[in-house]
Amino acid sequence: MKFLPKMALAAAAISGMSLSAFAGAGAPEAGSLLLYPCFDSNRGSDTIITVTNTNADFAQVGQLFAGTVDVEFVYINKHDCQEFNRTRRLTPNDTLSVLARLDNPNQREGYVYVFAKSPTTGAAISWNWLIGIGQVDSAVGSAVDVNPYVFKAVGAQGANTDVNSDGLRNLNGVEYEAAPDRIMVPRFFGQGPARSELVLINLTGAARFTAVVDFLIYNDNEEVFSAQYDFRCWKKVDLDRVSGAFTNTFLQTTNHNLLEQILGVETGWFRMNGNLAYSSADSVIDPAILSALFENLLGATGELPFVSGTQANGELVSQSVFHD
Repeated sequence: MKFLPKMALAAAAISGMSLSAFAGAGAPEAGSLLLYPCFDSNRGSDTIITVTNTNADFAQVGQLFAGTVDVEFVYINKHDCQEFNRTRRLTPNDTLSVLARLDNPNQREGYVYVFAKSPTTGAAISWNWLIGIGQVDSAVGSAVDVNPYVFKAVGAQGANTDVNSDGLRNLNGVEYEAAPDRIMVPRFFGQGPARSELVLINLTGAARFTAVVDFLIYNDNEEVFSAQYDFRCWKKVDLDRVSGAFTNTFLQTTNHNLLEQILGVETGWFRMNGNLAYSSADSVIDPAILSALFENLLGATGELPFVSGTQANGELVSQSVFHD
C-alpha cells in the first residue's frame, strides 16, 4: 500500500470505537456511521469517498426493497466546522463512489462523515450494514486507500438514533458507539530526517470549543516527555510543531538506545488524551478526539492509531457555545 507524500487523506482503519469484541479478529465491521478523518480537494489532490450498503434484502416493502437505505454525506470544513450535505439512496448490495472535488465544490479540506437515514422519513436510523473506503490520487499518480472510523448504532435495525432529538449524531453509547478515550500511536520517526503530519478532530463542541490534548512521548528507551497542543474543529499539523520532543535532534540528546536507530533516525511512540475543551461559555473535561499520523521517510507511509477506553461526550457536529 502506498501513501501520498502530502498525506492528503488522513484516516485510520479502526472500527467499533466502544472496543466491543470484533467478529473478524480485529478487522473493521459494518456500522451505521462512517467517519473519514480527512478529505483534500486542494490543487493536485482528488479524494474519492466510497460507501457500500451490504444489506441484501430484496423483499418488496411498498415501493422499496427492504434493504434500501438513504445515506447522508456531511463534509466538515476545517476552519469553522460548517457543513455541506448531500443525501443518496442505496438499494440492497449497492455501492456509491463520489469525487469530493465535484461532490463538494464549496470546501477544500476537512473531514467527512456518512450516516444511514430512513428512505421514508429521512430520520437518522440504526443500519449496521454500511462499509466504506476512501482514496486520494495526487498529481503525480500516487494513491492511498484508507478505511474510515466505523461507529455502530446501538438500537435495533431501522430504529431512530436521535434519542435526545437534538439533531446531532451523538457518539455516546446510546445513539452510536462511544468515541475512544485514549489514542496510542505505535511509532514515529525523529523529525528532521522524517516529516510527519498529525490529523486531529475535536468531537466535543467542535466548532465553538478549543480542545486541549495531552501528549506522552516515549523515546526508544522508555523515557517519557510530555506536551500539550490545542486546536479547534480539525487540524493537520507537522508533528514537530506539536513538540520539539518529536525531533531527531532532541531524541539524540536523550538516554536513547544506540542499537535501535533506523538509518541513523530515532524512533519512538506516543499517547494522546483529551484534557479539556472550552468555549466562551462552557467547558468539558476529558473531551473526545480522533487522530491519525502519516510519515515520510524513504517514501511515505501511513500509521494507524490504537485506542483504549471509551468517551461518551463526542457528537457530530455542534455549533453551540454550550456542550449538549
